[in-house]
Amino acid sequence: MMLKATRHHIKQHNTRLVLRTIYDATAVSRAQVARITHLTPPTISAIVSSLIEERLVVEAGQGQPSGGKPPILLAVNADARHILCVDAGNQEFRAALVNLRGDIVKQAQPPAAGTEKAAVQIIFDLLDQLLTTSETPLLGIGLGVPGIIVPEAGVVREAVNLDWHDLPLGKLLEARYALPVYLSNDSRAAALAEFTFGEPRDSQNLIVIKVGQGIGAGIVLQGEPFYGDGYGAGEIGQLVLRRAGKQVHTLESLAGTHAMWQQAQALAGTDLTWEGFITAVSHGHAPLKQIFTQAGQLLGTTVGDLIAAYNIHHIIFSGRVTDFGDLFADIVFDAARQRVLPMMAANTTFAFSTLGTDIVLLGCAALIMKEELGII
Repeated sequence: MMLKATRHHIKQHNTRLVLRTIYDATAVSRAQVARITHLTPPTISAIVSSLIEERLVVEAGQGQPSGGKPPILLAVNADARHILCVDAGNQEFRAALVNLRGDIVKQAQPPAAGTEKAAVQIIFDLLDQLLTTSETPLLGIGLGVPGIIVPEAGVVREAVNLDWHDLPLGKLLEARYALPVYLSNDSRAAALAEFTFGEPRDSQNLIVIKVGQGIGAGIVLQGEPFYGDGYGAGEIGQLVLRRAGKQVHTLESLAGTHAMWQQAQALAGTDLTWEGFITAVSHGHAPLKQIFTQAGQLLGTTVGDLIAAYNIHHIIFSGRVTDFGDLFADIVFDAARQRVLPMMAANTTFAFSTLGTDIVLLGCAALIMKEELGII
């Protein structure tokens, strides 16, 4: 049975549509908003007045006149709300206050924890610290976690590298802070960040492949994060590539940055730093470059499978592996190209994210903006 839209639902939809239009346009007049949204001028006027009262929108000067009075331009007030964002990475937890344009207002960086209880306490301490620095109204709390997340339940079903299982993190945070809380897989958050704050692209589809200690693919289809039926879409790091007796080798255990570095240290000694490994590879140190090349080829084969499955033209890499630059991209692209039809390979572009180490934090901010304001 179809449910009839109520007046409240229509008003909420129209308000989000107007706010998103102003956000996307950066600066736009009321008349332009009416033309873009196909809403009536009185409706636009009422919604804009409400948004100005909430400080979400401000009048930002005058536009060019077209025969009459100069129009008043509207813009989203980026600091009307701040968002608490946490990147619960494999090796460290990072957190920040982010505004509505993706600017980092304040951040802190405590170490990662080894147990669920300790990890939750670190997140509490971190958020408490950031809360003391902000007098701006908060829109919500967003967390990016490496693993399988059940978003609507706020549960980390499984985070292998953190050894988390069925952790009700969302409910714990909601109970403590009385704010909306949204959880996301970290690679999916990275993809949403790239879609929202990254370089402009001519498509509503993209894949962000985050390569660090773990490996994950965040997929955006028609502007929406793709979760999969069991919330595990993009968990490519756990693909089993080899079995040796009872020993199982996954993609991330062979091609993750930590795995590469461990293999390099086994050859060159434990004093080899990550930076030293990069330098040796770039200078053509044959044994160490072979480790890097094998990892890149394994990853490229998997990327080829993603291209064949989704036919998405924009593949973006983020994470520590981007320290290798074009050398990495060339190996991965060559392996991916051999995996798919020439036409599909020719139409696919590879790029490095420009968002750096903040990409998951920004993805958490984008998720809150999407869910609470409908901006994204």
